[in-house]
Amino acid sequence: MDPESIDSHLQAAVEARRQQSGLPDAEFEILATGTSAHPTIEELERRCESLSHALRYSSVEIILSEVKPSPVRPLIQRARAMLHGVILFYVNRLAMQQAAINRLNLQVLSTAAALIKSQQVEIDKLRASPTHSDGDVQAQENLPTS
Repeated sequence: MDPESIDSHLQAAVEARRQQSGLPDAEFEILATGTSAHPTIEELERRCESLSHALRYSSVEIILSEVKPSPVRPLIQRARAMLHGVILFYVNRLAMQQAAINRLNLQVLSTAAALIKSQQVEIDKLRASPTHSDGDVQAQENLPTS
């Protein structure tokens, strides 16, 4: 079946169910979709009554059977636990490597900051020196830098 035919089949089934329920359209929509902003207590009681009425007279049978434990489940749980341990090992390993890289980056940045600070102090000293004149600044600015 293609998606359009499935959709039309589902819409027809919902419409048939709406006709069978005997509920008003708005109440059926809320009951079917569960969409309502903040229902009042009276609305909730009415919905419970409508739902129990619909369940009582519907053709849906609820079958409860014993759930037998699967013999594969413990194996799957053990495999998941082992895989989780392996993943944690590698994540911790990567975290330690990243911490080492972060420490190295911090050292490089700290060294660069100290160098910039010392250069700024030297520039301030040169600007404040009495031998420094405005003509010297202009001459130094015109010099090519390599």
